Amino acid sequence: MKWYQVLSQSLLRKGRSRNMYESREWKDSPWIPLELEGWAPLTEGRAPVQYRKKAILYHQEDAADAVFIVKSGRLRITSYQEDGAEKQLYIAEKGAMVGESSCLTGAAHQFSAVAIVDSLVWKVPAAELREAMEHDWQLTQRVISLLCRKNDVFYRQILDLSFKQATHRIASQLVNLCHQYGKEHEKGVRISIHFTQQDISGIVNASRVTVGNVFNMFIDQGLLTREGKYFIVTDLEAMQKLCSD
Repeated sequence: MKWYQVLSQSLLRKGRSRNMYESREWKDSPWIPLELEGWAPLTEGRAPVQYRKKAILYHQEDAADAVFIVKSGRLRITSYQEDGAEKQLYIAEKGAMVGESSCLTGAAHQFSAVAIVDSLVWKVPAAELREAMEHDWQLTQRVISLLCRKNDVFYRQILDLSFKQATHRIASQLVNLCHQYGKEHEKGVRISIHFTQQDISGIVNASRVTVGNVFNMFIDQGLLTREGKYFIVTDLEAMQKLCSD
């Protein structure tokens, strides 16, 4: 069975659309990309700012005076605890907006945003966002939809941390990546973006060593392999079954 048939059957069994953008697997995935065109009222005529890898766009508790829209690159949205512990909440991909919740409520930023790779990002003053939303219902709907999606991500993370072991949480992220970035490959489904075990570690709240051990177990079981910097899920059906066990 082809990998895309496995994905389609999975969605149809759950009564969902064939369109991956409309599936729950997509909506509660912590890897968040969006179409850039929908942000045109905020980005037209505005030059993006370049942020180098590891650059901090804003710190947790900073005043929320702007939102950020990713033109290219990738951001990590992270929460830091008083004891120094870090929890990675989601990855903002091309087209994602970050910082909108605090800008709309007037509260300080709840999380920190860090560039994972060199990134081009539009910085839009909070006042301009609020004014644009007052006059553009489609933009308002888009922002609300994004907020709801992030809420779905956080809710899924709470459920997974409460009821699933690390192996299942890691498998779930690999399936998410197949749904969003999977390309047909002679060995299975190649995940067409580069990510690290540290990226997975932060999302599933497991140590990097644990993620490495689980990846090695998947490789030994014939579920996963690697070619260069890309991972290939060699048995997507079995990986999906792991998520629901």
